[in-house]
Amino acid sequence: MARIAVDLIGQGLPLEGALDQLITALDSDPQLTLTVVAPTGDVEPVAAERGLLAGGRVRLVDARRGVAPGPDALREVRARRDSGVRIAARLVRDGQADAMVSLAPLEAVLAAARFTFGLVPGATRAAAAVTLRLGPGGLGPTGRPVILCDAGGSVDVTADELAQFALVGARLSRARHGVDSPRVGLLSARPALLDPLRRSAGDLLASLGVDFVGPVTADRLLAGAGAGADVVVTDGFTGDVLLAALGPSIGGAPDEPGRTPGQADTSQPQGGMIVLGVDGTAVRVGDLPVVGPVPPGALPVAVGAAVGAVRAGLAGSVRDAMATLVERRRELAGLS
Repeated sequence: MARIAVDLIGQGLPLEGALDQLITALDSDPQLTLTVVAPTGDVEPVAAERGLLAGGRVRLVDARRGVAPGPDALREVRARRDSGVRIAARLVRDGQADAMVSLAPLEAVLAAARFTFGLVPGATRAAAAVTLRLGPGGLGPTGRPVILCDAGGSVDVTADELAQFALVGARLSRARHGVDSPRVGLLSARPALLDPLRRSAGDLLASLGVDFVGPVTADRLLAGAGAGADVVVTDGFTGDVLLAALGPSIGGAPDEPGRTPGQADTSQPQGGMIVLGVDGTAVRVGDLPVVGPVPPGALPVAVGAAVGAVRAGLAGSVRDAMATLVERRRELAGLS
């Protein structure tokens, strides 16, 4: 049995549509139970009408506040104990759910996960990871899964933190996509322009026993030609810029022929953004950091990603990865 807390207080998905998508998630997994975090006065009659409350697989927890996107998200998450994203995270922390899924802005999900779960021992930063499917022709539904980590969670990072992202991203690649020995690359402008930060991160990764393939440029990554990596590591700012450039391919362009405004390109899976480096499992619905319309089918896929992470033991695997890094730090400091 997998127990997922789902925070429905966010932008881009009407209540009725969200509940219909939760029905899809429940129908696809008979071992799934959901705790729906939302205004119960609004949700209960709609959920009862759809039969969601029969059978004991869905329960409701009342929440009435959301968190606005932007730089004040961390302050708002700390201040608003009754916000949906904070309540969902608390359900996980208190053992009433195994993982959380949220419609809140990415910065709010990151803040709630870090503040409520805490970082795993050895981690100094949380990262947001998203899966891109890349083939010889670029993005496509049958392409090889490549984890992009970080995708909007951080700006100023150290070489040690890039190494953290690489280790936890590799564990996600194993857990979510079954890659036994993930190859890790560092996103770079071009190989000849490796900055000191990425050089230091590369040296550290090479010493950790990671299958490090070196720098990976965005053009070769997106063309699917010679990227050679299962996990691509970057800072959150660059990852955010890359995903913004991919927005029309991932989330759908309003002016694309045959597509209505806000409608997603469903050829690209919407697996959600998973928070790594925290002592718990949190998934933000949708593959883009920016707030916008939630793509059709994105909510059940995000729930499925959370369930998969729980069943694969991702949180424990991330803790093990950080223990490896801590030991390497001790060796470098002459303490081991």
